[in-house]
Amino acid sequence: MTTGLSPSVHADSVLDLEKETESLHQQPNRIHHLSASSFTFVRNTHGTFNLRHPQRVRSIPPLAIGFLDIANSGDFAANVFNHVPVPIYAIVLMAIGATVALVMSSVALRDITRSWKNIRLLREEKVCLKSMDSDKSVELEISHRDLWTEIFDRAGVDMAMGIGAFLIAVGTYMAIGGANHKVWFASNLLSGYVGNALPALYGLCNVGWSVHVWSRARKQQSAATIHLHDDLVKQLLLNRIRKTQAHAGLTAIVCLVSGALSMVTPTHWWPYPVLLVCGLAFIYSTWVYRNQIGYERSTLHGDNVLDESHLIAEIRFLHSVKTALQSGSDAWLTLQLADMSTSDLLDFVVRCDLFEGFCCALLQDSCLVNRCFHNLSTPTFMIGKHALLNLDKPEQIGEIHSFARSHIEKYALQTVSIHERFLLECLGACLLHRKGEDKDG
Repeated sequence: MTTGLSPSVHADSVLDLEKETESLHQQPNRIHHLSASSFTFVRNTHGTFNLRHPQRVRSIPPLAIGFLDIANSGDFAANVFNHVPVPIYAIVLMAIGATVALVMSSVALRDITRSWKNIRLLREEKVCLKSMDSDKSVELEISHRDLWTEIFDRAGVDMAMGIGAFLIAVGTYMAIGGANHKVWFASNLLSGYVGNALPALYGLCNVGWSVHVWSRARKQQSAATIHLHDDLVKQLLLNRIRKTQAHAGLTAIVCLVSGALSMVTPTHWWPYPVLLVCGLAFIYSTWVYRNQIGYERSTLHGDNVLDESHLIAEIRFLHSVKTALQSGSDAWLTLQLADMSTSDLLDFVVRCDLFEGFCCALLQDSCLVNRCFHNLSTPTFMIGKHALLNLDKPEQIGEIHSFARSHIEKYALQTVSIHERFLLECLGACLLHRKGEDKDG
């Protein structure tokens, strides 16, 4: 897997992790982890552990959402073969198209419940940040960006295209019984103008949002060029900015074209080949967002301080870890994790944003660790880094190291890549704020 960086930058990114960790510990006032180091879990009646109060914004949509644009073309047979009697082959195509659209509408319904949880968390986060006495303009910038991205790029897609797909499915099923004039009229209405109206309206709204995203990325690019002097981090940030701008441009074009042409399909067949291309482009756009732009993160609180120097150090650290994980060798040995103390190893897990999943794995599968935290009188308990450090028996320490190795080998590369994207977004917001201060000055 390549990252588009020059060989010299790659060489510079392979840092001595132990040295960098020591450097950060020498500046305790600069350490403001954006990943939580303690969690409160609840054990349900089935013995499964869940977070008591989830505080993580999971804003990466499933790839299936990318297929919603194609699902809205499920009325193809109903509009093209819109005559009586309906041919057998047309009935088969109608049934297939309607079923696909109906299934995709259920996928959209399921995803919008997840998106709504993110929106609620982000709104609570915004209220919390605004209530702080200190300057939280950078944190509010990120919260604002994530909230409106969730509304436009996920909930908006789910609602507009999901409802549209459902109406199109109903109308296409009705088209099978087109011999009845009232059924034929209702079918044309649902699978035609009514079913396609919401996607068309969403397309117009999304164009405005995409223009804003592109413009914001352009300002970040300008600020990074002027103020960012770390070559590795600058190149990583500029790569992210270019991908963000390309994604925004592609999304705007796809939504505008598919929205406009969907209103023509009730009377003409020729838009469907173009809509197929738009649908494939939307799938690719969703894939790009999932794998190169989108991120998950913990909610921002008052103790989170987004410091530019600290963010640069953390991004360099994460990039060096990612480089080691991508090398194909044993990452546990390459990163010298076996030689770390339990405290340093847990610090590594926290910095890589792996701690939540690591705690879940320990509680679910480690009998030694589970017994230390499970209290029969209450199903609720807290587990954190300091609590794990109190487990000092050799067999407990060995269990922690064993589970850490297994978790890192399975999930580290994906999680570190996602966390790196988030920190790059934080750095971009810091640079935007700095540029604004320069203008005011």
